[in-house]
Amino acid sequence: MSDTAVLVCSFIFLFILVVIAVYYFFNVLRLLFSTTKKAPYIPSFDRQLELMKQLKLKKNSTIVDLWCGDWKVLRFFSQEHGVKSADWFDINYYAIFKWKILNKRHNITNVNLYRKDLFKVDLKKYDYIYVYLWATQLVIMEDWLWKDKNKDTVIISNSFQFKKHKPFKVYKNDKWVDTIFLYK
Repeated sequence: MSDTAVLVCSFIFLFILVVIAVYYFFNVLRLLFSTTKKAPYIPSFDRQLELMKQLKLKKNSTIVDLWCGDWKVLRFFSQEHGVKSADWFDINYYAIFKWKILNKRHNITNVNLYRKDLFKVDLKKYDYIYVYLWATQLVIMEDWLWKDKNKDTVIISNSFQFKKHKPFKVYKNDKWVDTIFLYK
């Protein structure tokens, strides 16, 4: 093997190591500055979004995404259901920066990302509250949600149920794998 080939292979190997190191560095930063250390990031899958097309959300309504970290859903509600305003709150600078860039690239102007503790959010101004959390995280916020929301606000829970409340509507896909629960 020639010296040039060894040098090129070494450079490629070093480049891959640097990319991996940068990836893990930014993920560590994201976790350090996140309020969601107990709730890992779970992306919404396209099959779940397909199921959520069945939801009949009011046009020009407002929605807040609490604690799930998947802003793809807010863009989906904005485009598919004509939601007037979609908000998301976190103290994670990295996540807010990343998703503001993606919203700009997708030309989404009504999805708002704020740096604020979500437990200090006024839930009364929203028509819909979206959550995609494990059951253990839903327990943490269940009492707070029902105490602070309006009586007409609909809670949309992706995949997981609340313990104390019964859903008024359940959507399941044809394989009964993905489930969306609606609560009042």
